[in-house]
Amino acid sequence: HIEGKGFGAIDMTGLAQKGGAVACHLKFAKTSEDINAIRIGVGGADLVLGGDLVVTASNKVLESVEPDETAIIVNTHEMITGDFTNDPDLNVPGSALMEAITERARKSAVHTFDAHAYAVCLFGDSIMSNMFLLGFAYQQGLIPIGSEAIEEAVKLNGAAIEMNQRAF
Repeated sequence: HIEGKGFGAIDMTGLAQKGGAVACHLKFAKTSEDINAIRIGVGGADLVLGGDLVVTASNKVLESVEPDETAIIVNTHEMITGDFTNDPDLNVPGSALMEAITERARKSAVHTFDAHAYAVCLFGDSIMSNMFLLGFAYQQGLIPIGSEAIEEAVKLNGAAIEMNQRAF
């Protein structure tokens, strides 16, 4: 909106408060009229920005990846899911999840790092990991919006402005 571009978004939620997955489909275009459908179809993603390793490796997210083309940035932090309430010995199979992601990507760029650890170390709050991921994606040239517009949107949102801008 700030840059006058078209934008569409839809959240595919699985009751995140109860441990369910959340995937957001975002589309950018020159104008809103250029966006015919918001949901990203099979192989239709230019970028998968994965804030959660388990969700990123899910079939629903991986089907949006076009092998050899879709860039993937994923937080490797192994966050325990809601299934932990039924199985206290539950472990996140991080290696297997990363293997599924890289297998689907084939020759696509896959960037991995523990954004949770960086956010806690740099900002004292893991909630900044998502904005940190966005900043990384921006630095890689994968976000079709200028930094000024993103920083202005953070101001308009009004929540933890300075910390969000620093994380970005």
